[in-house]
Amino acid sequence: MEIMKTIHGFHGVTKAVIGLTALLLGLILVTAVVQVYAMSNPGDKTAFQAGQGLGFMALSLASVLWQAFLLLLIIIVIYMAVTRIKAWIEKYLDAVIAKLDILVGQKTGQDEAGAAMISMNEKFTRMEKKLDNIEKILEKVGE
Repeated sequence: MEIMKTIHGFHGVTKAVIGLTALLLGLILVTAVVQVYAMSNPGDKTAFQAGQGLGFMALSLASVLWQAFLLLLIIIVIYMAVTRIKAWIEKYLDAVIAKLDILVGQKTGQDEAGAAMISMNEKFTRMEKKLDNIEKILEKVGE
């Protein structure tokens, strides 16, 4: 029961590979049983021919399956490579976005510092004007 729960969670490609492998092994087992029966009854040509036919089917299936499994392996490797490249690109883009956020924060800080400098400059300009007025008054009083 536990095996069925595990197999139920597999990917469809994995299930197909397991099914085809089980089919091949079952076909080989049936072929072996029919061949043993044909050898125990040498006069039964039908069993011999059935064993030969099942053996040919097993060999045919095996020759097709190794090519299918190789193709599936190539597809899986390509899928894994694409997945890793995608993860790397996402990680890289996250780092770039984080860097941009830092730069925006610095820009905002610079803008705030610039605004503070402008207001300080205006205050100093007003103070200079007041000092100039005081200086003019002191010069008039001194005369």
